[in-house]
Amino acid sequence: MDEAKIRVLIADDEDGLRTTIAAWLGDEGFEVQQAPDGLEAVKLVQSNDFDIALLDIKMPGMNGLEVLRYLRKNSPNTDTVMMTGMSDVSMAVEAMKLGAREYLTKPVDLDQLVPQLRALMRKRDAEDRIRQLQGEHTARLLYDLHNPISGLRQSIGYLLKEMAGPVSDHQKELLGYMTSSIDRVIGLLDGMMDLTKLEAGRVRLNKGLSVLTDLVQEVVHELRVPLQANQIAVDIKAEPDLPPIEFDQQKIHQVLQNLLSNGLRTTPAQGAIVIHVQKVAMVMEEGQQPSDYALASVFNSGPGIPKEELPLVFDRYRNVKKDSEDQRITLGLIICQRIIEAHNGKIWVESEPGKGATFSFVLPIR
Repeated sequence: MDEAKIRVLIADDEDGLRTTIAAWLGDEGFEVQQAPDGLEAVKLVQSNDFDIALLDIKMPGMNGLEVLRYLRKNSPNTDTVMMTGMSDVSMAVEAMKLGAREYLTKPVDLDQLVPQLRALMRKRDAEDRIRQLQGEHTARLLYDLHNPISGLRQSIGYLLKEMAGPVSDHQKELLGYMTSSIDRVIGLLDGMMDLTKLEAGRVRLNKGLSVLTDLVQEVVHELRVPLQANQIAVDIKAEPDLPPIEFDQQKIHQVLQNLLSNGLRTTPAQGAIVIHVQKVAMVMEEGQQPSDYALASVFNSGPGIPKEELPLVFDRYRNVKKDSEDQRITLGLIICQRIIEAHNGKIWVESEPGKGATFSFVLPIR
């Protein structure tokens, strides 16, 4: 990274210290913005991208730990360095647990500050490069697996069409079983490739203004045949006159399709799926004011999820079941989570055994 373009936010209620550090870093080629308290720091983060945030722990209104939590959620690419007095070292340790990269004790040694910040950026660049290489390696591996398996699927199709000679009914049954197994493997590989792209940040959101209710109705219409075949009733309860919101229609379509498809799999015959779409006010982070969001929730009257498994629903390393169908569902939910988070939204699940499950997500209304 070009050191002249390192962007730094300094948040401290001590005007003299803050302006001194800002001037020092400015003379060294850093781009610096200042905030006299935590709330002003959050406002600057909302309209600017920073590489490093220097945060005083004790500030009026919104302290440094609260700003740190906001940064970890809303600006994860910003590395945070806490500044504290010797009496507050325990709070600095707590900040490290929350994701701060380093902490400095006051009075700050300005001669050491610049080398520390540049070393921090070099370390981050190295970590980013390692993650990029890991992602590229994983993507190549998945692609190399996908091609021969897809070729095998195609060859079985030729056999079923008797292009290589007559096939008995028993052989067709075996080939059909092989095809179903291969399709499940291909589904897993497709999901893993999608997840790799999302986590590597290689998926761009093509946002446009759309009405969430319209998209819900479209997805339900697409699934009408399997829903009717399984005698599952679908009820859409949409708040009237919801405003259009900005989102990637294809990606949110994927989320809704996944949640509805999972509901279809887990809901018994003559069961029900209920979808709510409405406007809600929510506080996403401690210290923030409530903001307006569009909420979509999908309830299914299936068996529900055991309490001990709820924390694992969006865990990519969950090991609740071993079968490939469960793995495919898990990957789909993780992909949904990544998509919603990329929209600065939130997704969660509520459930009780025997009482069904409700998957909900919110998208910001701007």
